[in-house]
Order: sequence, then C-alpha cells, then structure tokens
Amino acid sequence: MEEKIIGGIKRECYPLTSAQMVHLYTISLSPTHEIVNMGTGRYLQTDINQAALREALNRAVERCESMRLRFWKDPDTGEIWQYVMPYENQYFEYYDMSAWSDEKARKVMDRWTSQPFDTFGGPLSRIVLITLPGGWNGYYMNLHHMTMDASSIITFTRDVMDIYCSLMYDLPYPAPMTSYIESIKKELEYQAGSKKFQKDMEYWHKQLSRPEPMYTDYTGPGRLQTQRMEAGNPDLRSGKLVSVAAASETVTYDLDFDSTKKLVDFCEEKGFPVSVLILYALRTVLSKFNNFEKDICIKNFVSRRSTILAKKSGGVRMHCFNLRTIVEPDDTVLEAMKKIDDVQRDMFKHADYPTLRYYGELRKAYDLEPGADYTGVGFTYQPSTLRSIVPYLKDIPYKSRWYSSGRNAQALYLTAMHRPSDGGLTFHFGYQTDFATEKEIEYLYYYLGRVLFRSIENPDKTVSEIMDMV
Repeated sequence: MEEKIIGGIKRECYPLTSAQMVHLYTISLSPTHEIVNMGTGRYLQTDINQAALREALNRAVERCESMRLRFWKDPDTGEIWQYVMPYENQYFEYYDMSAWSDEKARKVMDRWTSQPFDTFGGPLSRIVLITLPGGWNGYYMNLHHMTMDASSIITFTRDVMDIYCSLMYDLPYPAPMTSYIESIKKELEYQAGSKKFQKDMEYWHKQLSRPEPMYTDYTGPGRLQTQRMEAGNPDLRSGKLVSVAAASETVTYDLDFDSTKKLVDFCEEKGFPVSVLILYALRTVLSKFNNFEKDICIKNFVSRRSTILAKKSGGVRMHCFNLRTIVEPDDTVLEAMKKIDDVQRDMFKHADYPTLRYYGELRKAYDLEPGADYTGVGFTYQPSTLRSIVPYLKDIPYKSRWYSSGRNAQALYLTAMHRPSDGGLTFHFGYQTDFATEKEIEYLYYYLGRVLFRSIENPDKTVSEIMDMV
C-alpha cells in the first residue's frame, strides 16, 4: 500500500492484481474501452417497491468495496493504482419500458453497455431501475470488468436481494461482505514470490516443456491451412485470430430443463463436474471438425474463489490458461472425461499463476508470433443460479440477462450457465464478427448438443464411435 494525493485528497492505493492486468492489457489493444464492460439485468415478475430496491442497492454498494473502486494513473511515472472511494448515497435512475417490445428494451440496454467508462477517471458502474414488458421489474447494471467478474456479480445480486427481502419482509439481514482490500493484500503477497507461486510456476513450466500443441479451429482446418500457405510453413501448428476492431455479436441457446437434468444427473452419477462434460463435448466437436486431431486446446477461464474472503469480497479473480488434452480415438467417453477432469483439477490447483505471465512464457516456449496461440475457443461455466442461493424466490419468476457492448476480446467465447427461472442450461456465445458468423455458431452448437447426448447415452462407447454417431 502507498499513500497518493489524488485530486487533492490522500488515498490509500494498491497495485493492480494479475487478473486486473489481463483486462488492462485488453484495453491497451482495443480502440475503445467498452470492450471490458459487463452489462447485466436482474428481473422479477412481480411488483417491486422501488424505494426499498434503491435502499437495498445502496446498502449493497456500501458493503462491497469493489463496487466503489477507482483507478488512477500516476502522471509522472505512468504507474496504475487502485483505491476505494468512500460510500456516497446514490439515487438510481428509473426507466419504464413496459410498453416496449423485448427487442427494443434489449437494444437500448446493449447501447448503454456499449458506452465506455473513463477507466482512469470517474465511477466504474451504472445501475438503473427497470420495468420490462410482462410485469418484470428489477435493475440493469453495467460494470467495468477490472472491478468485478461474473462470480462477483452473482454475489452482489444475492446481497441486493437478501437486503431487499429483509427490508420488505422482515427476513434476517445478510451477513457482511468481506473486504476487497484484504483480498488483494493476499493476492499481492502471492505475486511477491510466495512458496505457492513457486510451486505454480514449476507446474506451468513443466506443461510448457511438452511438445508443441496443435491449433484447432471451430470452423475446421481451413483457417490453419491458409495461414500455413501465407507463412510458407506447412508444419505451422499455431493459429492467429487477431481483430483490431474486436467488433462482436452474441447468440444464445437455451437447453430445456429436462434435457439439462439428464446432463446433470449423468455427471452426478459418474462423479464429474458439469464443466468436464461440456469441455469433453466441445473438444470432441473440435476434433471432429479438424480431421480427428487428438491434441486439443481450449482456453479455460477459472474463477479463483476457494475461501470465504475470496468468495464474498467482490473484485475480479478470473484467470485463464490453455486446457490441453490428448484423447485417443479408442478412449471411451468416461476415459476421455477422466483425462479432462484430471487436467482441469491440476489447472485449478495452480490457477493463481498470473495469466499474462503464463501466455508470455507460452509464446517464448514455442517461439510464437504476437497474437498466435493454440486455442480458438474460450470457455467458462457458471454453476450458481440466483434461485439456488435465494430460496425465498422459488415461487417468483426470475430472469437474468447479459447485454453486449458490441466488442469482444475473444474470437469465440462460450459461457455455459444455469437459468435462474428453471435451472436449465443457457449457452452464451460471444464472437468477433471478423472470424465467425451466426450460422457457424449455430452449426457448432448443433454438434455440441449431439455429442453431449450421444455420449451420456453411450458412456462406454469410444470417442471415435461417438463421432461416427454425430
């Protein structure tokens, strides 16, 4: 911690964490800053007491230090620091969109999400109370990704609803949030070269000493073949998907509850996380699309929240690494999933390692050009739903929405998360329009679904047999 004079006021400032540095790097490569915006909506199909909701939101902001985070760039050294602003009561705007179409409301909130924050200036969040068509009421929230991630948003939402229900229905007041400042102190201690850091570094260096991986594109081998011809290197194994504009679209597919339950029940019966089943299906599709390649890498995003301090302090704790698995054609579905589970468990154990450092060492290990990598798809799984963590909402229809800023840092990014309304899975695909079309995403999702269900129906079949079935 260092004390800095900012705007004539002395502030306790802290360096950025490694997770924040990832988003700062993203900003440095983007023409505008909305690429790190996260727009979400949380709505209940019931009347809402707006005064109580405003009060609940204000109290939740007061209890969550990272919701009051600011970043400051030292004009003399160029160093970037973070500090927490004291709480000030806010009167959140209200928009009545009840007479609009759902599509018009979504477009308006997409537009709000596309408005960049001043990263090194003022507030890094915007909250608006909303009424939507069909009697849905709640709030829209846009956040700078350097302050919060999806797990933090879920925790913040839980706190808002707990406080609201306490105010309205005399339910128990929620326990306090934990301190963001204390959590980053732990992060900075780790980054300073702790024993855990050394062990993590040894693990990742061992992974990067293996033979070079292979790039597998979600559209098939054509992109790599083209880049091989352009480079005059028929043995090129890395691919490059770099968009300066990073213009993006999103497409969402909902899997019904009964089908989702089949997947979840299968994972519970076999002892695997749901994320492993989806990763298995995704890598199997990539293999099928790329001449049955055995060596597949997927960029796996990991939210590092193993302690109460980390789970309830807000902030951003997302790191990502290349999840590399080599599955033989005669491995059974369960054998393939076991391989993926083992690799992901090891990744989770060593996921505190700084993402930017890892990718810098990856480029050095395999002599990669800037922008080159072995993954075409990023993946994250969000297991929590608001219904599962707020039982008193079980009889009130609830929905959440994610809005697009129009820019995406990844060529293709899949988020699989459970719908609070019914527990079914929703697959959110964010993709850069330079590298994918909605038709290609639909094609990928079609095969993803076929692999998922053929596999749980035939877990003792080989991966090769599953690929023949689909």
